[in-house]
Amino acid sequence: MHKLLTIGINTLKGFSSPIFNFLIAVIGVKYYGKSDWGILINCMIWVFFIAFIVNWGNRDYLIRKYSKTPSKIYAIFYSNLLSRSILLTASLLLFIFFPPNTALYTIVLVVLIYGYTSLDSLVIYRQKFGAQLLSEILGFLTIIGGVLYYDSFNLVSFLQLYCLAFFFKTTYLVFALELFKQKFNLQISFDEIRDGFPFFLIGFSGWLQSKIDIYIVSFYLPKEQLSEYQLLITAFLMLQAISAFLITPFTKHIFRVSNKVLLKIKKKISLIATPIVLVGTFCIWIVLEKIVNLNISYNIYLLGGLSALPAYFYTINIMQLYKQHKEKKVILMGFIGAIINFTTIILFIRKYEIQGVFIGICCTQLIILVLYKLIAKKIEKHSPSSNTIDPQ
Repeated sequence: MHKLLTIGINTLKGFSSPIFNFLIAVIGVKYYGKSDWGILINCMIWVFFIAFIVNWGNRDYLIRKYSKTPSKIYAIFYSNLLSRSILLTASLLLFIFFPPNTALYTIVLVVLIYGYTSLDSLVIYRQKFGAQLLSEILGFLTIIGGVLYYDSFNLVSFLQLYCLAFFFKTTYLVFALELFKQKFNLQISFDEIRDGFPFFLIGFSGWLQSKIDIYIVSFYLPKEQLSEYQLLITAFLMLQAISAFLITPFTKHIFRVSNKVLLKIKKKISLIATPIVLVGTFCIWIVLEKIVNLNISYNIYLLGGLSALPAYFYTINIMQLYKQHKEKKVILMGFIGAIINFTTIILFIRKYEIQGVFIGICCTQLIILVLYKLIAKKIEKHSPSSNTIDPQ
């Protein structure tokens, strides 16, 4: 019962961030209009890019390190935190993109995001998912309160609001983890950056595949369409993410069970995939057309649904590759997906705008699906029957 509760809270926590971001965007567009909200999005995508770089794959790297030397968890945590802080100098690049006053607050925000995301490894290792969920709710309420309070849009004011939200989130989580009771370690080691690089590379390949589109949109399309696209892609990425949450209860067993059992799980997911995507797409249409009034073509919603569907059919193939210790293939697929995504979006965005972006994403997802199935089939031919990856 305790495990089920933990899984449930972790799933809820995993969904909370994209859901809260989606709701903030919906309310922001509703109150301030697509154009003004697009200015904030254009700023935030660069803030989160720098924050992703300085994160340096620390979560998965540290969790593995904690498991090897559990008696030195906090010494490892603080050494990694201080060692990675050198990468924060990359945030100075924000002065190139924004006026000094705006750049200053973006840098403060990067530092605060750095502090908050650095706590992820401790949250997971100590199973403090409930505390992190509460911190996400606290940050969400802070931002929503500011959105409803401000009479007009001002970029600096909203950056200050996000700074305040991340300060509250980090402070609450620090107390929940009782970090103030732990001995502070001032050791800096460049080995932390070197050893964390493979984990950064895995994350970076996935980031490129899933995020490159919004940077292309911000470059080619006006701020108004950037706001529309953020709402659409956030919604459909949440719909796609359900595929991962469906297999969360089976993740541990995937590394143990036979391929016959895995085939049954795949078939069950395949049967419910299309109904989930259809219902999800309809719900997204209701929210964005009847509440936000985006006035977007039906074709875009159809393409959005199609872009979310392939993940339901290849997610377990990815887990099986991890089972086979073939992480490099997953990294390679991430970079291949990023290249295809970039190329197809560039080809279609000029003529078809947002619809062209979704055409590109659909093409990428379908190609990735075919490639994963081909890899699975190839491995099946060269592996013992107990370890085969079923291509279905």
